[in-house]
Order: sequence, then structure tokens, then C-alpha cells
Amino acid sequence: MKVQLISKLLLNFFLILSLASVTTPYSSAQRIGEEAEMNRLEQQADDLASQNDPEGAALAIGKAAMMADLLVSTTEQSTAKNIFQAASHLYRGQELGLRALALFQQTGGTPPAPPGVCHYLFQGRNKLNLSMKFLTENSAIPMDDLLNRRNHLIQKNEEWRELFQGLQEELACPNISS
Repeated sequence: MKVQLISKLLLNFFLILSLASVTTPYSSAQRIGEEAEMNRLEQQADDLASQNDPEGAALAIGKAAMMADLLVSTTEQSTAKNIFQAASHLYRGQELGLRALALFQQTGGTPPAPPGVCHYLFQGRNKLNLSMKFLTENSAIPMDDLLNRRNHLIQKNEEWRELFQGLQEELACPNISS
């Protein structure tokens, strides 16, 4: 009963996430190159998560993180580098959270969660903290698309922070300090 409640809660959350990401200004098909691929992979991860496929979603968001890393290495502007670095950390945090959910399901889906699941949640929260650090410590204000991307990343970071907190409680993991 509790596992079904957790699954329904997570499915609803991922549905909301996928609907919210459709309305973001940088999800359009007009983008080209690495940014477009990163956005496509982020959307694919949201879609797979809403279909209750955490393993597939983790794989897609991990690829999006690799694209963000590629953008960090090829971008010269420091503000853009920070935003893409923040995206990479956010995506890695999401990947760890999705892997935790997949592992929890594979181990029977009954709280308390195994230590490996809780460890993934801890690591994911650390990645979210790094992401937020890159988004908030930059004194230069990005322009246009970068500002939209920054705001989108901050919003996703906050959503995932809440999700991690909820998972920690629902899966009966020990307290994770943030």
C-alpha cells in the first residue's frame, strides 16, 4: 500500500515536471548543436520519469550531463560556463536520484530503503548544492537565453531538492544534511 502511494506520488511529480519543462523557452526544436541535444535529453529524461522508468530517465539525464560538460569545455564566456557547469551538477544529481529510485524498486520497494539507495540520495543532494552554488555565486547577470536557462535550472534545483527530501522521508533514510 505504502509502495503504491510512493509510486503514485512520484509519478504525479514527474508528470508535473514534464509538463513544466514543455513550457520552458529553451525546449524548442529550433535550437541546434550541443544545447539542443542537451535540452532534448533533459526532456526525454522527464518523459521517461513520468512513464515510471527511472532507469531510462537516469540514462537520458546522464547523457544530458555529458552534453553540459561538453558545453563547459567549448564555451569561452565565464557566465555561460558557470551556467552549463550548474546544469551538469543538477543533471548528475537528478541521475543519482533516479538511480536511487530504480534501486529501491529493484530491491522490493519496501521501506526502509537499503543503504545504497540512501547513499545515492546523499550524493544527489550534494550535486544539487554544487549546482546551486554555481547559479548563485556568479555576480554577472546573464542575458536573454542564459538568464532563462539559469532561472529554469534554479526552478528544477528547488523541485529536486523537495523531491529528495520527500524520498528521504518516504524511504526511511537517515537524515541527510544539506
